Amino acid sequence: MEYQNLTKADLSRIMGISRARVTQILNLLKLPDELIREVEEMGDSWERRLVTKKMLRSKKPVKS
Repeated sequence: MEYQNLTKADLSRIMGISRARVTQILNLLKLPDELIREVEEMGDSWERRLVTKKMLRSKKPVKS
């Protein structure tokens, strides 16, 4: 986005997804590396290539 000087709205039009979905995807990049690795491992097996929101609920950080 920075390289092409695109907004979230621009990117959503290019990719054919909602601006809210673009925001969700970009927020995933802000997760701690350890959590990203855990999520990647959830989808590594042959039987489970798709990681769902339900699977991620147990990984959601608790605010203190």
